[in-house]
Amino acid sequence: MCLPAAAVGIITAVTSAVSTIAEYSAQQQQVAYANAQAQQQYQAQLAAYQQSELSYNQQIKLNSEAANRAYMAEQQKLEFERRKAAMEAQELMMSSSKAQGDIYASGRTGQSIGVMANDATREYSRDLATLGMSLGYAYQDYYSNTEGIFNSAQSQNNLAASNRMFEPTTPLMAPGPSALGLIGGLGGSALGGYTSFSSLRAPRAQEPPKTKEPPKPKEPPKPPSSPKTQR
Repeated sequence: MCLPAAAVGIITAVTSAVSTIAEYSAQQQQVAYANAQAQQQYQAQLAAYQQSELSYNQQIKLNSEAANRAYMAEQQKLEFERRKAAMEAQELMMSSSKAQGDIYASGRTGQSIGVMANDATREYSRDLATLGMSLGYAYQDYYSNTEGIFNSAQSQNNLAASNRMFEPTTPLMAPGPSALGLIGGLGGSALGGYTSFSSLRAPRAQEPPKTKEPPKPKEPPKPPSSPKTQR
């Protein structure tokens, strides 16, 4: 059974339109899936980055607290040495004053008492210089130790920074298929159906060619008249 040409054209157009819509929908799904995957990956990277930043900030805080405790310990040691030196200096001064007082109270006179007093003064100066040198070494140890604390803290901070993650960049979402393409595809489907309809439609009946009237037969030529005979 043969379908009418119009029905064939409609079926062709509908089939092509369904195919166009299915292709458009498949492209939409592919783009949506790719975008969802990119967004999911970005969220995972962002969560890892935020955790990395949290760990980094906590480590920096711990390093700073440890350095401050070390600084305080060194300051306490230096303060102890300063107080100790101050007490020893006071004791030396009191001892030197007592020694000089004993010398002058001994009742001696002349050059010997001056020599003894000078000896006591020199001994006090020597002990005081030794005490100052010890305090100087304490200051030197303080500056050296605090510098070491600072360098160690910086090294720990650099190590923590090396473990930081780079902040992920926001993914660029892929554009979906153009709706204009779908409209164009549907238009092409309709045109294809019309073309099929046109190709299957029976050709128009042609009018029979007009026949020309046959030419009228020509009359035979008349025979020439015979000449008259003279008598």
